[in-house]
Amino acid sequence: MQKPKLSVLMPVHNAERFLTEAIDSVLQQTFTDFEFIIIDDGSTDGSAAIINSYTDPRIRFYQNETNLSISPTLNKGIALASTGLIARMDADDICHPERLQKQYGYLAANPDCAMVTCRARVITEEGQFVEQDDFKSEYYYYNSIFESWIYHPTVVYRKEAVEQCGGYTVPYSEDFELFSKLYKRFKIHTLPETLLDYRVNTQSLHQVQKKKEYEQAHLEQILQNLKYYAGSDFTIPAAYIECYRHNFTPLLAKGSVDGIVDCLRVLHFLTERIQETPNPNREPAAIVQAAFYKRSFILSYFLQHLPLLKALQLTAKTNAWALAKKVLKSRVKRGIS
Repeated sequence: MQKPKLSVLMPVHNAERFLTEAIDSVLQQTFTDFEFIIIDDGSTDGSAAIINSYTDPRIRFYQNETNLSISPTLNKGIALASTGLIARMDADDICHPERLQKQYGYLAANPDCAMVTCRARVITEEGQFVEQDDFKSEYYYYNSIFESWIYHPTVVYRKEAVEQCGGYTVPYSEDFELFSKLYKRFKIHTLPETLLDYRVNTQSLHQVQKKKEYEQAHLEQILQNLKYYAGSDFTIPAAYIECYRHNFTPLLAKGSVDGIVDCLRVLHFLTERIQETPNPNREPAAIVQAAFYKRSFILSYFLQHLPLLKALQLTAKTNAWALAKKVLKSRVKRGIS
């Protein structure tokens, strides 16, 4: 048989409820020249039987003897891939018909790009619409330092680049860790199109079952990202990291205007370091604009939620008079003191 142009890699663990829809969405792609590597990671439900019911010759089905967990399973799949391009897929999500065609086309036309991703449409377990991510493609590099903007099953990456970065090496938040390594060394691109439905699943490890572990690993990865730009001895309050990823509760609970001002000062310092650090994804104008929007978003939140006197103090200390005028006017209309 002729070698395919692309490998699709999908780990499976007790996914029988959504598995057929996920598999069908891959097999029904407009781009057809791929191998479909499915690895069952110790499922105890009917997942294996569902996979075995398919006769499509593009499917390569493997079963782990025991549950290895996500990172070892993905590394196994990468090693098994016979092509240089690997599309990630999850067993509860849905590919739009042209996903592989558009992502393969981009990578074929841009050999300097190591990974391409796309926008996603978030749905419930029942398939109902929740939200549409509308992140600006040009702002991904800056913002992905502070938070993972990329849905794991939206990516297609070059096998060689992932192997050069050591593959998946952590048990939790494994995608964010890998993407952070790739961003530091290779060109990454986001297509401004929605090519996948991402399902919010109550059986998901990172969404429910191991949420605390994934959250802690996520925070540790953000700190590692910041240290890469600011220096290995860089330290920062946990409330600042949460603020940068738009969880404002810890900093708001402290009620300190000076703390918020210092948080923004540190953000400015980090932005300068990001600007100065060589990177294949560095676009100075996009970084400046992304940083401006992040700072404005943070300020807007605190101007809306601080007591009025403290909001005015924050305005004065940050010289955010134009922004404060809009926000405080809105507060008056809503009767918030």
